[in-house]
Amino acid sequence: MLQRCIVSLIGVALIGCAAASDAEARRPTVAPERVLAFAPEQLVGLSQTSDAHLSPDGRAVAYAVRTPQPLSTSGGSKTSLYLLDVEAGTTRRLTSTTHSSWSPRWSPDGTKVSFLSRREAHDSHTQIFTIDPAGGEATPVTKVPTGVRAYAWAPTGDRIAYTATRAWTDEEREARESGRDWVINETNNRGNKLFLLDPLTAKSTALTDDSHAINSFAWAPDGQAMVVSASTSASVDATMMYSALYTISIAEKKLNPLTKTEGKLGRAAWSPDGKNIAFLGARDIHDSTAGTLFIVAASGGEARSLTSSLEGTGQWIGWRDPSTIVMSSHERTESTVRLVDAMKGSSTLLVEDGPTCRSLSFAADFERYACSGSRPTHPPEIFGGSLKRKPPARLTISNPELERTILGEQRVFNWTAKDGTELQGVLILPTDYKQGTRYPLAVLPHGGPEGVSLNGWNTRATYPAQIFASEGYVVFEPNYRGSSGRGTPFAVADQQDLGGREFEDVLSGIDALVAQGLVDANRVGMGGWSYGGYFSGLAATRWSERFKASVIAAAVTDWMSFTGTTEIEHENSLVHWKLWPYDQPEKVWERSPMGHTQDSQTASLIVHGLADTRVPPSQSTELYRALKHAGAPVELVMYPREPHGLRENVHQLDFVERFVGWFNRYVRDTKSSQ
Repeated sequence: MLQRCIVSLIGVALIGCAAASDAEARRPTVAPERVLAFAPEQLVGLSQTSDAHLSPDGRAVAYAVRTPQPLSTSGGSKTSLYLLDVEAGTTRRLTSTTHSSWSPRWSPDGTKVSFLSRREAHDSHTQIFTIDPAGGEATPVTKVPTGVRAYAWAPTGDRIAYTATRAWTDEEREARESGRDWVINETNNRGNKLFLLDPLTAKSTALTDDSHAINSFAWAPDGQAMVVSASTSASVDATMMYSALYTISIAEKKLNPLTKTEGKLGRAAWSPDGKNIAFLGARDIHDSTAGTLFIVAASGGEARSLTSSLEGTGQWIGWRDPSTIVMSSHERTESTVRLVDAMKGSSTLLVEDGPTCRSLSFAADFERYACSGSRPTHPPEIFGGSLKRKPPARLTISNPELERTILGEQRVFNWTAKDGTELQGVLILPTDYKQGTRYPLAVLPHGGPEGVSLNGWNTRATYPAQIFASEGYVVFEPNYRGSSGRGTPFAVADQQDLGGREFEDVLSGIDALVAQGLVDANRVGMGGWSYGGYFSGLAATRWSERFKASVIAAAVTDWMSFTGTTEIEHENSLVHWKLWPYDQPEKVWERSPMGHTQDSQTASLIVHGLADTRVPPSQSTELYRALKHAGAPVELVMYPREPHGLRENVHQLDFVERFVGWFNRYVRDTKSSQ
């Protein structure tokens, strides 16, 4: 079948193709020429789509494309907006590449596309702009002194709600300018306020005062009210753990408590008839995810759980009609779409083999939808589908060179823990895989611990999985107990036992791979970020005899000092440990890599961003000095300006090459046990 395609230039080619069938959607265009290997430079240069928004008539998708800067220019990425004609399969760039633009939204009548951008010609802060989808110049519609954080059109199309950080008062500004800018009791954070904008007059009105920090909001169908997630403090811990749900009337401008909640909160959505509100949230204060679907009357009252028995973690919700909720979720290693009965809580699985989409965007008919999702062979691309047709079809190819790249075969791997718990993870075979050969193993554990490795595109600068496959490794990404995607009981199964049975789950997975004759038990390395870095720290210390090398990135190495310096003291203690480390110092020390450094022989590469507030860089300095004292091979690399991860392209490339090079030296090229 023929496809109509158009090519645009955004540093690399961006091709939009309308797939003629679902099979073609999964493999839209594969060139016969193939390169030999997936290179680090190619990895850090990949473009990714995001934030797909389908027009009300379902004919076009506005979406963002993030393109890394050329390696000759140090820095992050530029994001531009594109428009996809669903029927014709053609794409065109909607915004300039000079300034980044993101968060595209269609006006309810489909005549405008709005977006966020920071353009110094208009303002140095983030503002809302609109543009005619047919093309032309973008028009700024806000001039917020502190910048816009998030926004949404009213269903009536005549107003836009947005959040913005509270501005300094005259007194506060005068104090700061005179040097009286001290911080008392960590209360220097300014929360977001909720505003209402009239696009025609560009006039904004504050809907909330300074007593609450607004975290998220969603419109009622009549455009006269909103449901709001807010906290009384703007600290990271408060917004994550102590937010509550409110409704607010546009006329009254007052927050009214909606229902009692505990712990983390996710997306909320108002039913089309205005009678109910659905939301994603935690079951209690100790639940590590906001993955359970609840429903409550819009007038307030007790919320009712609809998916407490589902072995999955909700990611996005929306109402199809007054009695049916659409929910995307993570279930084991897959991304799914379900229809949930709002009264009974029963659900029907619509898509179980689709791309790994975290959110969906529907047309006005709430049948056709679009999303940005990945598959094992490519990073996020635009997909389009219908609730009556599954799975959705792939509509874009943002990295045509990847279609000519040899990748390792990816599959789901099942094994059993010592206590009989059934476990799953993702496995990638070497690109030159030959059955009967034992290969070196790169274990790449996800963070969280409530993260999850899905059967989609899992290769990125911090986790260069397919690069390892091209270097001759089996890559293992385990979903140990504590991961999401299996419901709350599994996600909290590691509480009060961090680094215990959850780590043994990974060891059991390694043993299963060895027993199958796939990997060499004498050539195993582990590397990961954040909680995955914590696992890698344990691999290098407490379990040093099992691992030749470890890459420990942005990792917790000492639970006690981490608790006293992190921005998520409460979140970590309540939903991860489910105990306060100050009350059980011996236990948390025993589960810290710092408590087991004396006998380490594992070659450890320790990495951290110097601007990390989630896991302070001192965690890496502590472990580096202790391992150096122990005489273990160790190297410490600190990246300036980087937060809890890596944003700058040159830093990303350096890390990928160091990571792979470290494993090649200490894992792959050591003596085999064969």
